[in-house]
Amino acid sequence: MIRLATLFLALFVLFSCKTIKIDPPAPEFKFITEISTADPSFLSIATELSLKPYLVEADQALEQKFSGEVKQCEGVSYKYNFYRDPLVFSLKDNEVLSDIRGKFDLSLSYCPGCHDLFGEPNCMVPRIYASCGVGEPKKAVQISYLSKIIISEQFTLRSQTKLKGFELLDPCKITVFQYDATPTIEKEVRKSLIALEKEIDKQLALAPVRETMTDVWKALQDPILVAPYGYFYLMPSHIGIADFSLKNEGQKALFTTQLLAQPVFSTNELEQQVSNLPKNTPLPNAPNTSIFNLRTIASFDSINQYLARDFEKQLIQINDKKSISLDSVKILGPQGERMVLSVVFSGAKNGLLYLVVKPYIDVQQHFRIREVDYELKTKSVLLHSAKWLLNSKLKEQIESSVDVDLSALLLETRSAIEQQINGEISPGVWLNGKIESLRVQDLFLTSGHLIIDVRLEGLLKLKIK
Repeated sequence: MIRLATLFLALFVLFSCKTIKIDPPAPEFKFITEISTADPSFLSIATELSLKPYLVEADQALEQKFSGEVKQCEGVSYKYNFYRDPLVFSLKDNEVLSDIRGKFDLSLSYCPGCHDLFGEPNCMVPRIYASCGVGEPKKAVQISYLSKIIISEQFTLRSQTKLKGFELLDPCKITVFQYDATPTIEKEVRKSLIALEKEIDKQLALAPVRETMTDVWKALQDPILVAPYGYFYLMPSHIGIADFSLKNEGQKALFTTQLLAQPVFSTNELEQQVSNLPKNTPLPNAPNTSIFNLRTIASFDSINQYLARDFEKQLIQINDKKSISLDSVKILGPQGERMVLSVVFSGAKNGLLYLVVKPYIDVQQHFRIREVDYELKTKSVLLHSAKWLLNSKLKEQIESSVDVDLSALLLETRSAIEQQINGEISPGVWLNGKIESLRVQDLFLTSGHLIIDVRLEGLLKLKIK
């Protein structure tokens, strides 16, 4: 609470009449600036995107069985079936390693030579038939794919998948006619597996990263009600993804979401135009800490509502028999770069007092006033009964009496902001943050508002499932 007890004690003792009426000063409404744009804020948000459901979907969308055959009269003819187990994914850096255990069976026949009697080629001797994995345990095979992943300008997962390894764990050697079918199996199965590379890339690209980031971008533009004080607007203008990497534990993509924004806190709702998700454009040499330059806009009407609601009357004892009650304080508006206050008092003296002051924040983060004056229309009338208006010591006393330590308010504000930025901002998307420092940078007036610029630094995390 502003300490005005000493000031008002001096004023009221010097008043010679019971009731004082003073016309308020006329606001000039001449200002260098109206509500302007604060310095941009940079938000570095450590983001975690779960890839596990997308990888599972990719596995389920791929074929479980591959078959192939080669028919020819002379030489070896064969038919095979390959069956795969579910893919096992390993994530590291920006790569996904997909391991597959599989098994196959092979049926083949051999003809040493053919003739063209009766118009069609026929084997000159009865064919020799053999098999692997038919009527016996199927032959095992180990396969691996390597996918390199990035997030594109359009916020889609873009991957480049290559068949990395193929190993027949149970070689298929046909001893009847000394035929090793292993190279043939590897060659044929590889054809089917290489065709899967594009299918894996296609399935990974279906991960709804863009849809999720679109929802996040929209949610970040929605105002946050900070009851009962007003609304918080982040107002992002730029987004980029940097430091992309993959983590095997939990199968996650980790990256830094970079935002440029013009955050504003206002006691009244503001009109803002919602923008579509822009391109993914990372910022070079960006810091790891989020830096908020938060512009707080409080209309004089809203401040007066809070004052009317929360102001507690103060009783000032003049002497043993006389006391003054300070009933209310109201902001009338600005006058140049200063602010006009009206104070209603009652008791031994009744009336209105008008002060014209210039508010500021000192280096210790205290709310102070300076350039105190009584620029009133009826100053000349007052001078007949109030010689104290010319007392420079009294002005100094007024300035020194207004000294509000903002540390408790800043701590409360810090806690309130942390509470608002921790929670689910859209289905499946959680924002977590911690404010490490909060400091008032500047304070100034416009025709209808008191504006305070606050600088915050902290850490933000975004978790997307």
